[in-house]
Amino acid sequence: MIKHFNHTLLVLATLFIVACGDLGTEKNYNGTQLFYTADVTEAEADKLGEFLVTSEFANGEAKTVQLAKTGGTYAFKMVVKKGLEQDQEYAQLFKTFASDISKNVFNGAQVDLHACDENLETLRVFPMAME
Repeated sequence: MIKHFNHTLLVLATLFIVACGDLGTEKNYNGTQLFYTADVTEAEADKLGEFLVTSEFANGEAKTVQLAKTGGTYAFKMVVKKGLEQDQEYAQLFKTFASDISKNVFNGAQVDLHACDENLETLRVFPMAME
């Protein structure tokens, strides 16, 4: 499922943020720009980054994501092509990917995937799929 998700997400936009506020600390994982906010530890960000590489989401193509946390819920934000947040096929892929992140990175904690514009502003939230 992850490989299908990665191949279909070739429409991800490259993010050009210069002065859009503090997005957090930046790291790079095989072409994927990962920002993480102050409520996320560096260890959590690194674990996510490693997962993005091993799942082949971080595959050398330029992508931008952000990890934030409110209470016990992680927000995985990623830039998508405008309109993709309304596509029902992608909705299921987004929910499944959020579940994969939950299971493989955050020990089953709630993960919501935020489909975002080029400024990492949320267009639509996809809660993880329940198994």
